[in-house]
Amino acid sequence: MTVKTITKEKAPIPVVYLVLGAVVVLGAVLGIVRLALGLGATTNLSNDYPWGLWIAFDFFAVPFSAGAFTLAAVLHIFNRKKYHGIAHLALLAGFLGYLMVILVLVMDINRWDQFFNVLLPWNWNLHSFMFEVAMSITLYFGVLVLELLPIVFGRRNWIAVQIVSQLIPFVAGVGILLSTVHQSSIGAIFLILARRLHPLWWSPIIPLFFFTSAVFSGLSVAILLAIISWRALRMPAPMPLLSSLAKVAGIVMAIYLALKLGDLLLAGEVGLVFGSGAFSVLYLVEITIGVIVPMVIYFSRAQETEKGLLAGAICTLIGLAMNRATNAWFALRAVPGATYFPSWIEIGITVAAICAGILFFAVGLRNLPTLREGVLKEEH
Repeated sequence: MTVKTITKEKAPIPVVYLVLGAVVVLGAVLGIVRLALGLGATTNLSNDYPWGLWIAFDFFAVPFSAGAFTLAAVLHIFNRKKYHGIAHLALLAGFLGYLMVILVLVMDINRWDQFFNVLLPWNWNLHSFMFEVAMSITLYFGVLVLELLPIVFGRRNWIAVQIVSQLIPFVAGVGILLSTVHQSSIGAIFLILARRLHPLWWSPIIPLFFFTSAVFSGLSVAILLAIISWRALRMPAPMPLLSSLAKVAGIVMAIYLALKLGDLLLAGEVGLVFGSGAFSVLYLVEITIGVIVPMVIYFSRAQETEKGLLAGAICTLIGLAMNRATNAWFALRAVPGATYFPSWIEIGITVAAICAGILFFAVGLRNLPTLREGVLKEEH
């Protein structure tokens, strides 16, 4: 095991940080405007289209952050300690992803001033999938905070941090359980939309689709972040580790593809793949770019190179974004006479949320010594 010595050097703030920061500030201003004026005055949402861009963003950001629980399982359940640096990157990305989800959800709630009601037992609806998802996200976010404490305050000799550090395997186990449940529960929300969601996407096993896609997407995000982070630190990426993650992601993709095709075969709806007009094109593009192309890359010699892994991870995320946007928006049967396109405020807040995640991740990698040391540690 070798560890590269980290020296703290004062450096000017990169211009890209300033640009991202400006977008985040603008987004915060737009958020205040939305909270002050209400949904009707600032969005194009309606009773006919209660779901729009923000829900699609949340449905994407949750599986995007799934690397935190998949790598936690690799690290703590399968005891593969050599992945600890990558797992820490995924943990930071997961925390930021869920933070953005919560903030955007607040934007999407009409009575945002009563968001805390979900935490009050006398307001619980135990028969609601939305309640389960809301509670799981809230609890899992708390788990991510606890897991992140030793990384943020790892050099502080605080008793609380030491106690949390000792409990991390248990905390991570709880987080894995919570994340597993709500990744599939988000898909379960669509079970009640059988008459509105196009049959190419609706299925009685759609919760399983959401869970498996979250697993391979989380692994792909971990690969992407690892390559970007090691490049930012001017170090060669640990290709053997990333290649092994890519192979696992490829296997899960194969399972997902088999489930999708098998479901259509059993339902007698294979003909819809080529006979649904624009929906067929959307479905084929999503499956090809988001599953087949990265799966081929992950199973070929291309996964032995950084460029190959980057291409596979980016394709996976494009496919994930298409899938979640299609389920939450494009493939839902429109109410006659109703149309929806996000307002500029909806778009601005969404872009700001994405920029905030990128900015805070970069700042964390740049300024958290324990995170950087974990990333630069090479284990053989």
